[in-house]
Amino acid sequence: MGKYNYRGISYLIILMLVFGLAGTLLGELLGKAIKVLAFLQKDYVIGLKPMYLDLKFFALTFGMTFKINMLTMLGMIIAFFIYKKM
Repeated sequence: MGKYNYRGISYLIILMLVFGLAGTLLGELLGKAIKVLAFLQKDYVIGLKPMYLDLKFFALTFGMTFKINMLTMLGMIIAFFIYKKM
């Protein structure tokens, strides 16, 4: 039988955000400091272009973009495995 985690999905999201941010920062720092690891700085953009709704008295803009690199993904994968082990 599988383990039931009492922490919930919000804990997983926070963990993935923290480890993803740490991975992004580490990738940027290593890419700038060591020329051989410059490929770690390459980032990929995933998201939606901004959508506008203008009703003359009310304007709404919606858009979302994720900029990820290789270590961002690695950090998120590590966070997922840490969550599963808890």
